[in-house]
Amino acid sequence: MRDLEEFRGSSAAGPPRNVGGGNGGGGGSAGSSAVTTPSWWAGDPEAKRRRRVAAYKAYAVEARVKASLRRGLRWIKDRCTGIVHHRR
Repeated sequence: MRDLEEFRGSSAAGPPRNVGGGNGGGGGSAGSSAVTTPSWWAGDPEAKRRRRVAAYKAYAVEARVKASLRRGLRWIKDRCTGIVHHRR
């Protein structure tokens, strides 16, 4: 998960990203809502690969959490059904 945070731009290693256009209000020019990619990132295929791999890892973690929740809810449902129908 640290990999994904690192490549989303939360680290202080790179230059700041243009998020709000700098006017503080958010209702500025038409291009103020776009997030710009830092120039040091644009030509580095290794950084792009690491970012992609970090995203894959995040998707894998999300899938495991969802599967675990499904199994837990299924267990609760089966348990309640067994109690109602006098089974264990």
